[in-house]
Amino acid sequence: MCPHPPVPTSPALPCHPHALLVTNPQHGPNPRRHPRVWGAPGGFPVGAAPPSPARARRCGGCPAGAGGTMAPPARVALVLLLLLAAQRMARGTFPEEPGPIAVAPPDYVKHYPVFVGHGTARPGGPDGGGTQRLNIQRILKVNRTLFIGDRDNVYRVSLEPSGAAEMRYHRKLTWRSNQHDISICRMKGKHEAECRNFIKVLLVRNESLLFVCGTNAFNPVCANYSMDTLEPVGDNISGMARCPYDPKHANVALFTGGMLFTATVTDFLAIDAVIYRSLGDSPTLRTVKHDSKWFKEPYFVHAVEWRSHVYFFFREIAMEFNYLEKVVVSRVARVCKNDMGGSQRVLEKQWTSFLKARLNCSVPGDSHFYFNVIQAVTDILELDGRPVVLAVFSTPTNSIPGSAVCAFDMTQVAAVFEGRFREQKSPESIWTPVPEDMVPKPRPGCCASPGMRYNSSSAFPDEILNFVKTHPLMDEAVPALGNAPWILRTMTRYQLRKIVVDKAAGPWGNHTVVFLGSSTGTVLKFLILPNATSSPVPSAPGSQSIFLEEFETYQPGRCGRDTEDERRLLGLELDKAAGSLLLAFPPCVARVPVARCQQHSGCMKNCLGSRDPYCGWTPEGSCIFLEPSPRVAFEQDIAGGSTSHLGECEGLVTESFVDEPDGLVSVNLLVISSVAAFVIGAVISGFSVCWFIGHRDRKELARRKDKETILAHSESVVSVSRLGERRARGALLAPLMPNGWPKELGKVTQHDLDSGVLPTPEQTPLQQKRCPGALQNCSWEQSHNIINAALRDPGGGSGPAGAGRGHGGSGRPPRGIPLSCHAILVDQELEAELSDSSGDGHWGRDPQEGPRTRQHPRPAPRRPQLPHGRLGGRAHPSPAPRWCRHPAGRGETLPRGRPGTPSS
Repeated sequence: MCPHPPVPTSPALPCHPHALLVTNPQHGPNPRRHPRVWGAPGGFPVGAAPPSPARARRCGGCPAGAGGTMAPPARVALVLLLLLAAQRMARGTFPEEPGPIAVAPPDYVKHYPVFVGHGTARPGGPDGGGTQRLNIQRILKVNRTLFIGDRDNVYRVSLEPSGAAEMRYHRKLTWRSNQHDISICRMKGKHEAECRNFIKVLLVRNESLLFVCGTNAFNPVCANYSMDTLEPVGDNISGMARCPYDPKHANVALFTGGMLFTATVTDFLAIDAVIYRSLGDSPTLRTVKHDSKWFKEPYFVHAVEWRSHVYFFFREIAMEFNYLEKVVVSRVARVCKNDMGGSQRVLEKQWTSFLKARLNCSVPGDSHFYFNVIQAVTDILELDGRPVVLAVFSTPTNSIPGSAVCAFDMTQVAAVFEGRFREQKSPESIWTPVPEDMVPKPRPGCCASPGMRYNSSSAFPDEILNFVKTHPLMDEAVPALGNAPWILRTMTRYQLRKIVVDKAAGPWGNHTVVFLGSSTGTVLKFLILPNATSSPVPSAPGSQSIFLEEFETYQPGRCGRDTEDERRLLGLELDKAAGSLLLAFPPCVARVPVARCQQHSGCMKNCLGSRDPYCGWTPEGSCIFLEPSPRVAFEQDIAGGSTSHLGECEGLVTESFVDEPDGLVSVNLLVISSVAAFVIGAVISGFSVCWFIGHRDRKELARRKDKETILAHSESVVSVSRLGERRARGALLAPLMPNGWPKELGKVTQHDLDSGVLPTPEQTPLQQKRCPGALQNCSWEQSHNIINAALRDPGGGSGPAGAGRGHGGSGRPPRGIPLSCHAILVDQELEAELSDSSGDGHWGRDPQEGPRTRQHPRPAPRRPQLPHGRLGGRAHPSPAPRWCRHPAGRGETLPRGRPGTPSS
């Protein structure tokens, strides 16, 4: 598509380019500010006609009205519409994700205390004292004590503030695998580094006992230990179905009512996934073995207790979708705490109350964008009077990087388990809802209790047990509160992995703050807006939270290497009493404050603008961390009121505020930039093509004019200068002088040279050929005079010269002039013009004469007949050259035409 030809604006500038009209789509065009208005014919000023096609071609543009031509206003409107459509499309899919209000300076991480495995009586650096590098698996906070589950060790660390730069343990439990278990592990093909005892379960069994399980060289084992002294209490028990074999496998565990509920794998190859209940007075129960309707490669994340059920959150391969590839979905499953198993015929020693449903955390729209990979779940929180869990979801690894936090009401979760079931009637059929009339009574999955028709699950009829066994999946998915994520982060360099919530943040405990740990150790802090759980209408994704702060927590210099594996976040705990976070990495545990109020000190606007419930501005002019129920006066602006009246801060380092992560581009900017680049490229390409076509036409026109000028003076051959230098004046060198003088011939004026008469390549005479070495007496001037004399003989019929035509009256063709070298025949007009141009004189032929010496010849008489033949004829009408050659010592005249071609 060619752009419209430019508009002439003044006689002095006939082809001045016009200015395009660019308007604000919100306000429209402004005719008073722009000379071009909408509605003008062809996009030109009102009252002005568009240029003609010839004028457009002369200006190098495209002719008006050419096919495919669009007026500039319409073209600009199309560009604006495309940009607006792209922006709305991107905004409808991924809403704007504002950056953090504050970003902690990187050097802050150097001041955070860390634990690297040193005791109170063993000072030294991370590698000092012979301490082996840690490989932490679990952390558990109990009151003011932190238990750290490591490889072969369990550490007990006090959380009381000490002001030291390093956290040290007070008690240490060393629990290594015996040599027999290590030998069997090596025989099964495992590496020596894997045949260790990795602590995977840390639970509080009661007020004084700590329940610990380890992999024990792929032979899991569990034991009870005293929480105070870490001394063993009782004998070891098998860890099968309570602890995974491989430290890389996930597992969850929960103690409730003296019973241990676990979710893990029960075999060496990690094929048999299980939800298992053990210990206590109830019988041991498990899920159905090797049934893909119950589990398909699950990855367990968390377990919570609510009312009469235990809920397990996990992800697995979906079986209800007829896709060729594997689709990972997030699930929540529940079992009754008082389940006694089935009858001896159906589901014996297996769950009779196991049901599962999908968790829906997605961005709403015409086609939902799902975050299917669940990463972490909180315990049940009481938010606005509702039991809520917050869960972290992410996209699959082969998708765009993104994470979201969705909230789920436990009452809605329970309601889904009271809904319809989903079934697959045959392996080839699709999954469909089960009609209500096909569901047996009492409802499968319910908890049997005294006072009901069946007071125990083992008394259920086989019909109910068989239905539960074949229909564990619910038809509906559990919706998120607000039907949208509360927190949304996409196109980031990390994915969110852990979550912890402070539901009583601030000096009065009336705010909710969410801390999110990423895969690289970066922590994101969000403020949840009030009444987020009770919004009557669906909210926009991310509109229920405010991104307060982003800060780093991993210290490569003190913890270990700066690698992806060692930066992997394993655990996140909140120490409310100390106002800090505890983060577990494979080589260390870091302790980080929940707020960095001191970075806002000295600037009231920054302190209030941070909207951090942990920080407050004091009358003394400092930004301080607020303890619960403070006794000092302070000021906050959590609601986000205007702070513009406070003025700007001077002399402070503020480059860390509102910084975007390095190398990140939002989806909106990416889409808009792509569309804009395409449109701008198309417009520039159109202008380039039209300019090229116009430039070529102008060049062709100039060449034709030059050729016509040359043809008008075709009888003169004066200069062999270039066409572009024909008007230049200067010294004329004489490289073609017959006597070879290297000096100047003189200054040639405008009267001496006709600058408009220049030869074309077709009209340029061929250069004379040098004589062979044997013919030294020949010269161009001798041949030239002879040829001119012959051409001036018009008749040739009488006299001596006339005999040359018939050679004694015979019919033989005339013989040519014997020449000692090639000669060029020049017609009479060319000779006369050369004589006139040279001032009616000739340069001297004698080398002793100078260039200023001229010979003025007398009128030349008719030359006598040549001894070797005669030459006669008429003057040639054109300056086309003829070639003469001397075959075998005598010359023959070639007729006109192509050189060397005889004529008839």
